Amino acid sequence: MRKTLSIAVAAVAAVATVAYLAVALPYAARRHSSVVCNRMAVVVADSDVNRLVRKEDIPAIFRAGGQTYFGKRLGEISTQQLEQALRERSLIREANVFTTVDGVLHVHILQRRPIVRVYAEDGQSFYIDSEGFILQPYGGYTSDVPIASGHITSPFPKRYKGSMFQHFSGGGKSDSLLLQLFAFARHLSGSPFWQAQVEQIYVTPQGRVELVPRVGAHVIRMGTLDGFEHKLRKLYTLYQKGLPLKGWNTYDMIDVSYGNQVVCRKKADSNKTI
Repeated sequence: MRKTLSIAVAAVAAVATVAYLAVALPYAARRHSSVVCNRMAVVVADSDVNRLVRKEDIPAIFRAGGQTYFGKRLGEISTQQLEQALRERSLIREANVFTTVDGVLHVHILQRRPIVRVYAEDGQSFYIDSEGFILQPYGGYTSDVPIASGHITSPFPKRYKGSMFQHFSGGGKSDSLLLQLFAFARHLSGSPFWQAQVEQIYVTPQGRVELVPRVGAHVIRMGTLDGFEHKLRKLYTLYQKGLPLKGWNTYDMIDVSYGNQVVCRKKADSNKTI
């Protein structure tokens, strides 16, 4: 008897809860929709590492897309359209926009992670991120990544955005070089040592690659980027075992393009093979 009564009470409570929610939820939704938007709160993830997108940029992006929010009722604001306006910016990987009953428009931004900045011969400048997307700089902020410059031909139309893999027709010389630079920069970004050491990647007219390090008064000749992992391992061994004894400013050129050799040239001196 008691068990039957308990079941009946539970059933009545469940019905009452459903009835309450059926009335309360639409009321809460109507109340939420009628609240006027009074401010915007922006969170930009990883802003301590990347500063390509600023909080101050978000209102300008909305205005450029013809999207308004301040002073409007929350029910009149299309958060989907606001998200789409943000995702059209190449520097933004993901955007989440929502409103709360206190009248606040919340914007959460996830930036893309650039790994190299390219300065092409035609004057174009763009970042390549860790997934191979081309990022157009926006505003005055930059990212502390290696710079690739010199004789680099950009295969992209100006203001191109999207994955470079989707753009490439395949087989082009400039395509191959950028793919190699992307693979090389991604390798550098995966190593705290190389990420901190390599400042600039320069491509000569002959298609040879030279590196400018942050520490040391030398230029590193890589030759081509074929087998760059092996070449970097040779260079790392020299950094660990040779330069601490010889001095970081002893050489003005280090060449790792020759097989298993590392050729160093002292300042105003002849070549020396290690």
